[in-house]
Amino acid sequence: MKKITEIYEKYKEIILYLLFGVITTVVSLGVCYLTLKIGVRYIHDENGDPTELLDVLGSTTQWVSGVIVAFFTNRIFVFKGAEKGFLAGCKQFAVFSGSRVGTYFLEVVINLAMIAFFGLVGYKTVTLTIFGLSFPFTDRFWAKAVGAVLVVITNYFISKLLVFRKKKQ
Repeated sequence: MKKITEIYEKYKEIILYLLFGVITTVVSLGVCYLTLKIGVRYIHDENGDPTELLDVLGSTTQWVSGVIVAFFTNRIFVFKGAEKGFLAGCKQFAVFSGSRVGTYFLEVVINLAMIAFFGLVGYKTVTLTIFGLSFPFTDRFWAKAVGAVLVVITNYFISKLLVFRKKKQ
């Protein structure tokens, strides 16, 4: 138990960042789901399916809610040494939001580059079947996975070094 406590204390910030990242992801996906579920009553095609406009609205509410939840959980629970106060929070939120816009575009570029790369090397989808359920690992899956990992790492360092840096003594 002592060893686990030592590891937790050593990597506490990273563990909390990842934990609240999972929570943020669940909340933002839930918001997107609700947006699509409610929105399809008002914005749908002739078959009753969501339109592209609703897809964009769902993605937008997902991103906005994710940024808001991530900002507050990071500010309150993860980066505890950061400057406090309303003005500091406003500045942090502006930098945080701007950096998230930047890493969004980074993820898009990574995804497109990886999909192009897989096209060049002739990647074929690999399907894994577990308990009768098929999981296709497509080029887009790997592109999203790599992009997501690189964006999480980038967002962590931007948050630590720029947004929530330690208060100057």
